[in-house]
Amino acid sequence: MSPSWVRGTCVGRGCFGAVSTAVNKTDGGVFAVKSVDLDTCLPTQSESLENEISILCSLKPHPYIVRFLGDSYSKEGTTTFRNLHLEYLPEGDVANHVAGGINDDSLLRSYTACLVSALRHVHSQGFVHCDVKARNVLVSRSSVIKLADFGSAIRIGKPTATAQITPRGSPLWMAPEVIRREYQGPESDVWSLGCTVIEMLTGKPAWEDMGIDSLSRIGFSDELPVFPVTLSENGRDFLDKCLKRDPSQRWSCDQLLHHPYLSHCHDSSRTESSPRCVLDWVNSGLELEEEEEEERSEWRSELEITAMARICKLAMTGGANWEFDDGWVEVRSHASEEERATMEYSESTRVASDPYDDVADDLARTDVFEYPNRLPGNWESATALPYDEFVM
Repeated sequence: MSPSWVRGTCVGRGCFGAVSTAVNKTDGGVFAVKSVDLDTCLPTQSESLENEISILCSLKPHPYIVRFLGDSYSKEGTTTFRNLHLEYLPEGDVANHVAGGINDDSLLRSYTACLVSALRHVHSQGFVHCDVKARNVLVSRSSVIKLADFGSAIRIGKPTATAQITPRGSPLWMAPEVIRREYQGPESDVWSLGCTVIEMLTGKPAWEDMGIDSLSRIGFSDELPVFPVTLSENGRDFLDKCLKRDPSQRWSCDQLLHHPYLSHCHDSSRTESSPRCVLDWVNSGLELEEEEEEERSEWRSELEITAMARICKLAMTGGANWEFDDGWVEVRSHASEEERATMEYSESTRVASDPYDDVADDLARTDVFEYPNRLPGNWESATALPYDEFVM
């Protein structure tokens, strides 16, 4: 059977497969497809893709995690592919998007807050990402970042005193306990988060790549990555909470979200004010079940967020002036007696028991009625991915 989509250009390639754009034949929607050639790939490549599909199937959606759209097999010519379908973020990864580093501290804090929120969600669902770095963080059009590439992810396990683990991820971002093959858990992701913040700020990995010497420094010394001098005092303290060599001393993502370095990001989002438009009134006093509220916020599209911002701008700085009628066009209201009589005359062949039925029917069939000489009446509400994996 031919697939319901068409493969486009390749936008990324790594040791575990290739990422291409794809177009849905039904609606023309564009998405990303991560594929491995089942005839020529190594076992580790297909295992990584199957692992990522399994993890994303189990992981609940989150606004700061790249959206899982499904999976498939496809026969293209003589080649059979295993495919993972994901939302397409054309801006690419953070490493390439902000090559040279992020100079805007507010943008860095915003990116960091998104990443911490995504990792908290991953950990709360019982998983460890294992490969947090700038190349696995994608930038959306609205400058929101999303965590991607779960090929190395694992379920959270308990540390063992004897059994050695198989380190997963990229060496320069690995935590000391992972390099020593002792343990890889949520605390290890927090270490990688600290390294990624440094990378986003400087445009370079937190550790200089000197081969085996770098692994020795990370795993078996008392050294820490150099904190950028341009980072604020709160930012340096945030990194200090992430980059503790003892994993038990690192802050969890829950704690990091309340760190002063990210407090401004959350204060602005939690500010309560009188709503200026319907889209502003998110909770509106309704007592929703927690899961329903999470699902609604998670699936609110970036288009809706953009629309909300544009609509909010319609209100003036001092608040909306509803008495100002210049530029207002009446789109729906109750018709006057004279207009209703005209409508009833045009529908004289119909028999109605209620004199208002004709008006309602006409209004239902017509999108907009404009009455230029009339004061406003009662309105009704118009209602990919580059990646570089390492397994020791």
